[in-house]
Amino acid sequence: MFTDRFINVPIKLYDLEHKELTGAEVTKDSYTYINPFEIYAFRPSDENGGECTHVSMKSGDAVLVYVHINEFIKMLNEHAKVRI
Repeated sequence: MFTDRFINVPIKLYDLEHKELTGAEVTKDSYTYINPFEIYAFRPSDENGGECTHVSMKSGDAVLVYVHINEFIKMLNEHAKVRI
């Protein structure tokens, strides 16, 4: 299937409009699908007490994935096992 190339990763959505109106930050747990073969680089992030991974895509987009970098590496390796 076409969608088999993507992996599902947890992210947070920020309500910027609410923050502009009230000054309070509102987040919502969500997810996105990324093509791991389009990843340019990834590194640990200080967000959420170091429990996040900053992922840079070849397109120039960046995604903050809400899993520890070790878990993200596991996700990538498991995905590669299925694809090979």
